[in-house]
Amino acid sequence: MHDVRLSNGLNQRVLVAGPPDAPPVVMLHGWAVSAYLWRHNILPLATAGYRVYAPDLPGHGLSDVPAGAGAFTIDRSAERLAMLLDALDAPRAALVAQSMGARIAIELARRESARVTSLVLFGPVGFGDLPPQKAFAPFVPVLPGTLPSLLVTRRAVEAVQRRVHGKLKGGWFTDRDVDEYWAPSQFPDVVRAQLQMLREFSWEPLTRDELTAVSMPTLVVFGTLDRTVRPAHASELVALLPSGRLEWVEGGGHVVMEEVPEHVNGLLVEFLRAVRLPLLPPLVPESP
Repeated sequence: MHDVRLSNGLNQRVLVAGPPDAPPVVMLHGWAVSAYLWRHNILPLATAGYRVYAPDLPGHGLSDVPAGAGAFTIDRSAERLAMLLDALDAPRAALVAQSMGARIAIELARRESARVTSLVLFGPVGFGDLPPQKAFAPFVPVLPGTLPSLLVTRRAVEAVQRRVHGKLKGGWFTDRDVDEYWAPSQFPDVVRAQLQMLREFSWEPLTRDELTAVSMPTLVVFGTLDRTVRPAHASELVALLPSGRLEWVEGGGHVVMEEVPEHVNGLLVEFLRAVRLPLLPPLVPESP
C-alpha cells in the first residue's frame, strides 16, 4: 500500500502488486466503495505478469476528499485520473474499472486515447439506466438536520451489499466485507463527498459521439441481474464502440468481481493478453 501525491496536492491510497517493469493495469472501483472491491483480482493479475495499481478514488476509502463545488464532475474526475497515472509513472496503462470508475476511465480514454491501451469495464455507468437518487438512497438514510455520517449504519451497508449481488452460487459477502465498506462511511467528509457525487457526476447513458471516440479495445462485462446499472440497452451501446466486446455473466449482479472472481480473472487475463499492443513512441508534448 502506498500514499501517492497528485500534482494538485491530493493524496490517494493505492494498492500495488506485481513486477515494477511489467505492463501497468490501473483498477478503478465504483461509487461508495474502495479498492477493497478488487481484493480477489489484484494478486491473480500480478501473478499473470502485470503491475497492478488499485487506488481509492478521491472521496473514498482512505484517499483525500477534494473540496469545493464542482469537485466531482466528470471533467475533474478525468483530470485527477490523468494526474494519478503521471504520479504512478504510468503514462500509458490498461484501465480496469467498475460502475462510476468505468465512466471516469471512458472519459479519459476518449479525451486522451494515447494514454489508455485498453479498457475492461464492469457494470459501467454510461451503458445502462441508473437513477442515482433512487438507486443509492438506502446507503445514506439522512434525516433533516442530522450529519449523514452518523446515520450510515452497518445494517444499511449490508443492505446495499445484498442489493448489488446477483444470484450466483457462492457469490456472497462476508462480515469482513461489510466492515471494510462500512468503515470509511464513518468519516463525515467521505459521506458528504459521496452525496456531492450524486449531484455532480455524469450518470446518464453515453452518447453516440462519446462512444465512437473510444478507439482502443474495450471489454464490457455485465451481470444479467445487475439492478444498479440496468443494462437494457447495453448491446446497442457497446456496438457503437469501434473495438468493443460485450460479455454477460449469467445470474451475476453489479459486483461480479466479488461474486465470481475466478471467472472474472480469467476474462481479464485473456483479454489483456489478447490486446497487448507493441510499445508506442514516447509521448511528445504539444507545442504551445
